Amino acid sequence: MVRLALGAVVSLVAILASSCQQPVTGGGSGTPSGSISIDPCATSSALSCDPFQVNLAYLPQGTPRHQLAIVLNGAGAQPLAYTKLSSSLQAAGFAVAAVRYSSSAGTPAACPDANAAADPDCHRAYRSEITFGANVADPTGHAYDSSSVAVSQASSLVNRTLRLVDYLASHYPSDGWSDYQARSGGVCTSVDPVYGVCDLDWSKVVLVGHSLGAGEALYLSKFHPVARVAMLSGPFDENTVSGTITVAPWITEGGFATPSSSMFGLTNTIEPNFAATSAAWNALGLVGPQVSVDGALAPYGGSQQLTTSLTPACTTPGSSHNSTGQDLCVNGAPPKLTMAWQFMAGA
Repeated sequence: MVRLALGAVVSLVAILASSCQQPVTGGGSGTPSGSISIDPCATSSALSCDPFQVNLAYLPQGTPRHQLAIVLNGAGAQPLAYTKLSSSLQAAGFAVAAVRYSSSAGTPAACPDANAAADPDCHRAYRSEITFGANVADPTGHAYDSSSVAVSQASSLVNRTLRLVDYLASHYPSDGWSDYQARSGGVCTSVDPVYGVCDLDWSKVVLVGHSLGAGEALYLSKFHPVARVAMLSGPFDENTVSGTITVAPWITEGGFATPSSSMFGLTNTIEPNFAATSAAWNALGLVGPQVSVDGALAPYGGSQQLTTSLTPACTTPGSSHNSTGQDLCVNGAPPKLTMAWQFMAGA
């Protein structure tokens, strides 16, 4: 596959950033049916307020799985762009938290090929700052500060996620959100020492991310033993110089808290980053060969590397990239990828 030139990728990300902000109707005030929206500032006074950039939460339907699926959007997007994906997980019995986090800077723009080749830890610093905050130590005690983003401890993905689940547990006590926290008998048994809020019971968490969010899901699984990692059109953590793909060291070095047997990937065969994403999956040890989900039934021959060749429902630049997860671009109503999404999440 031919990889887009950096300028084309950056332009693509910029276009997607604007195209993903369309309001989604269904539950009133732009909230999808079957969900509740929470402004991040309601979960912590340290976070910014924006009624159009909300977290979304969904209670499980059918037989509850007693697991929390955390949905992470791509660059320039937001939870409202992934309601079909979130609803499909809800229908499979997952509680779902689609977290609004700092995602304006896409991976190719943050770590262009030349930068990543010169600084092998470019992607690590970038991921760490988004995930934990600038100069905030990760669970192994290492802290990083990326020149490509400016994310504070309060605005970090982890703090936003912990605050959202704690808010849901406090404001909707009968809905079971506290079941996904580190609690016993209703009492928190592990307060995160960095963020000062009750930690999650990560063993009950399923991480589902698209594009930038796929890399974030994978990065979180490096430190926490989650139940499942589902990567849609990602990760993007590599550099390609003179036709040679080099996957970021934070991936190739291994040492993940979550075993590779719990990781799954899905991408479109005409995705511009197809070859590089495949290289990352192989470096992680995901079982192949790649299997198409189109017209097939789970468990897809036991493969953890899944593909689709469905025509995107959108015609915007990057349509194939977004066809694996974003509302505007996924094919079919209901989405033809529903079974694949649910399978990757462990349903």
